[in-house]
Order: sequence, then C-alpha cells, then structure tokens
Amino acid sequence: MNPGQSDTGEASARAPAANAADLARGADELLRTCLAVTHDDRVLVLTDLATRDLAQHIVDAASAFAPTAVRLVGDLDADYPAAFAAIERALDEMRPTVTVFAARDATDRLAWDPRFWERLDELGARHAQMPALDATSLGVGMATDYREVAAFSQKVRGLLIGAREITVRSTLGTDIRFELDPKRPWIALTGLYRAAGQGGRLPQGEVFCTPLSADGVIAASVIGYPFNAATGLLAEPVRFEIQAGRLVRLDHSDAALAARLRQWFDRDEHAGRIGEFAVGTNRESTALTGNLLFDENVPGCHIALGHPFGDYTGADWSSGVHVDLVVDRPTITVDGHPLIVGGHYLDPLPTISSPTLERSPA
Repeated sequence: MNPGQSDTGEASARAPAANAADLARGADELLRTCLAVTHDDRVLVLTDLATRDLAQHIVDAASAFAPTAVRLVGDLDADYPAAFAAIERALDEMRPTVTVFAARDATDRLAWDPRFWERLDELGARHAQMPALDATSLGVGMATDYREVAAFSQKVRGLLIGAREITVRSTLGTDIRFELDPKRPWIALTGLYRAAGQGGRLPQGEVFCTPLSADGVIAASVIGYPFNAATGLLAEPVRFEIQAGRLVRLDHSDAALAARLRQWFDRDEHAGRIGEFAVGTNRESTALTGNLLFDENVPGCHIALGHPFGDYTGADWSSGVHVDLVVDRPTITVDGHPLIVGGHYLDPLPTISSPTLERSPA
C-alpha cells in the first residue's frame, strides 16, 4: 500500500510545504508572540546536530530581539544523562529568561523529567518545548497568528464547557462515544507563554478534558510517544477497542507493532484507561504529517490512553503512561450538535445547547 493512501483507498490529505520565508515567519511568531521576547531577555536555544539548521532560524529571529546563545546538547536518545548534563550546564552558564528546546527526543523523556521543569522554574524562564522539530512544524504550525489561535481555542472551550456526550466517527473506522462530567473543566492550550515560568509545547492549539468513560473504536493514524518517531503516519490505522473507558482489544496487521503497544498499555493499572480527549484548534495546520508535535493541533481530535493530568482536568487517578492517538479527519458531535465535519470546523461555529447550560461561540 502506498504510504499516502488510507486503508479505504482514500488519498490522505497533505500538509502544505514550508519555504524559507515560512520558516522565518514561524520563528518570528515563536519569539515575538508566543514567548514575548524583548531586549531585556536572554534567550537560550538548545538543539542537536540533526535539528541545528532549523534551530538557526530561531536563533536568527531571537537575535533581533535579545542576546541569544545556542548550545548543542548531544543525542538525548543515545545518552540521556550526558545530554541532560549539557542542558544543565547551559542553563547555569547563561541563566536565560527564555529557553527553546529544539532537538530530537524520541521517547519525550525531557518533557517528563521534573528536574528540567524545576530548573526552569528556578530561573523564571519562559519556555518552548519543540521535540522532533521539522520544517512543517516551524514553517506551518508556527507560521500563523497565535493570538488568533488563542482566541479560537477559547471560543471552542466555551462551546465544550458543560458537555455531557461527544461522539467521534471517521471514514477510517473510528466510532466512539465519550461520557463527560459537565462539571469537569476543559483546558485550552493556546501556545502563549508570555509570563515568567510559563512554558509548554509548540506548535500548539488544543482544548482537552478527561472523560468519565468511553465505548467504541479508535482508528489511530498517528501514535504518540514513545512510538511516534518509528511509526509516523500509518497507512493502516491501529484499531483500539474501548469498553467502559478502558482498552480491551488492539489490532494491527503489523504483529510486532501490535505486540509492543499491548505490552506498553499493560505497564500499570491505568495505562489502558482513557485519560484525555482533545480537539485541535490550530487551523493553519490542515493535515496530519506523522509528527505528533504538529499533528495533535490539527483540527480533529486526539485521544490519550494513560495519565489524565489530573491537576488540570480534575481526574483522581494517575498512570506512568500517556500515549496520544490521533484520528484522521474525524466528524465530532457535542451533545448531538456537529462541531467538526471531516476534519473541518463548522464556519461559523455552532451554538450548542444542553439541559444544563447554554453555550455559544461568542
């Protein structure tokens, strides 16, 4: 099967290509809007040999605003302790107010290392976490107006607050219903990290919650960390069967991949439990690429098995596993009202009503 074909024979949509001007615009938006860099800042860009050329666009943009340094940190996948030590030395030497991590990290280990975030908190640094940065992430996902991304994300969040039921269907086989607690919060991740100590992934644009339960099938075209670097955009989605909010069956024609996934979701009591439902809200990101850094922001949805980020969502359980499953071009309904059809938001956004709450995009 051609990698650009789905298992239904339907040609997969492609993200637009990024040129040099797009890369420069994305870097400028990162520094100017998302991180609000000024001449009073000290910027540190952490990168590796594989990502160095792309990171140079960020260095060039930052240098127009503030004193900027770049440090090669080594290969996190080959020798994490040595790479982390290099990161610590760079932070100690420069004591930056703004940091950008743009390097490979196939298992997403740095993002889950509390020592890293504690060190950034000590510095009060604003931070962009950009593992597996590629040209599409910088030149498409970042090359948009992040004030608009933030405003649109908040509008979508306003529609979802108070929802009781969400259904997701796709032509590739997803058919699942989520039961929601209308009192649980929905969180908007806007990509704006403009105050001391703020930080997170970029590109960005999503709204998420932890459902109470779910029943149905997820056909995932992109599998999150630690599988993403090896699997990319799957020609044949992995099929996850969910009952009462938990994984009960997993199927794929690649027996070795299926076995690795089954083993991963058996790591602890809640590893196979639905921990997150999220809709992407970065409308400049129009199609999946196989890179989770970009794909989880594409209009549509991703569903995570494992850790629910209870500090945000109000869930009272935890897991050492968190794997995002991205659905290609879904149709999503909220309390019976369509919100996204075939991977596109309704325009204008709908007004959604429920017995408990009236919600509108205004």
